[in-house]
Amino acid sequence: MVKSKLTPADEKFIKEFLPAGLDENKKVIRVNSFSGETAELGEVSAAAHDFVKKLECAMEYGENAMARVNPKIKQTNAVSLFDRARYIVMKLDSKAYSTLLD
Repeated sequence: MVKSKLTPADEKFIKEFLPAGLDENKKVIRVNSFSGETAELGEVSAAAHDFVKKLECAMEYGENAMARVNPKIKQTNAVSLFDRARYIVMKLDSKAYSTLLD
């Protein structure tokens, strides 16, 4: 699937919560909404980043909002899924993680 530095749990998360057919070698740009800094990252990293940002907003509004991000997200697993997505970005592109999420 993607780089070997990912664990089987990371791969499972990617399969269950991110769109299919992503290519980590295909680069896209994301912007830090606070600093305005940009980062170029692979599609898997970008999708994990997007998941973090969507879930971050949804967590403020409760389980119904989180379920709109993904129906498998519940109050009981939201934080661990949020962290899993952040760590995937960090494992795949630590510079982009520092620019966008840190």
